[in-house]
Order: sequence, then structure tokens, then C-alpha cells
Amino acid sequence: MPENSLYRNTIDYQLSKVTENDQDFKMQLATIYSDYMRDIPTHFARLIERKSLPDIVKLQHKHKTTCHVLALQSLSDTFSEAENILSEEIADREILLNSCAKKVTTICYNALTQLQEITHP
Repeated sequence: MPENSLYRNTIDYQLSKVTENDQDFKMQLATIYSDYMRDIPTHFARLIERKSLPDIVKLQHKHKTTCHVLALQSLSDTFSEAENILSEEIADREILLNSCAKKVTTICYNALTQLQEITHP
């Protein structure tokens, strides 16, 4: 995000680029992505608990655009990390999966906070 910017935060900047500064469209996207950010941690935690590799792959695919549009590479990376942990026999698997779940929650919370700055200035 450019310094001395007119944007509230990084996600505001990203959405402004995508929507070409169409404020109504940006607000619609911010609302949609807010719902996603609220739902992802719970959904991810359930899949981790079930150790459902195929469903985690589906979740990552479902939110690929979200991660790209909001510049949340860290979320995509964490999904991939969980996939790798589940696809191999790794010592301390539970600890590593719990760490992934915490990362997802933190990333989504931070994104949701930024989205709320857009929808509730």
C-alpha cells in the first residue's frame, strides 16, 4: 500500500484496485469477504479435527480468489501447510495442525478487522 495513502488499510487498497474505486461495489465485496472471514476459521478447524485432506483442498480452492483479491498469501500458505501435514506421516502432527488452525484464525481476524474498517468507518 502506498505511504500517505487515502486507503484505510491494505485490504481497502486491494479492493479499491479490484473495483476501480467503485465505492458501492467495494462495499458489496467487503461485506461478502467479511462473511468468509468469519466462517473460514470454524470450517477449517472442523476439517483439521476430522483430518479431512480432500476437504481442506476444496476449502483452499474455494477461497483461492479471496486470498488473491485480499492479498492474503499467508492464508493460502497455511492451507497448503495443513495439506502437507495431513498428506505425510509427520511427528507432532496434532501440534502442527493446531498451529495451522491458530494461524488461520489470526489471519482471518486481522482481515475481518480491516474489512470492518471499510464497512464501518
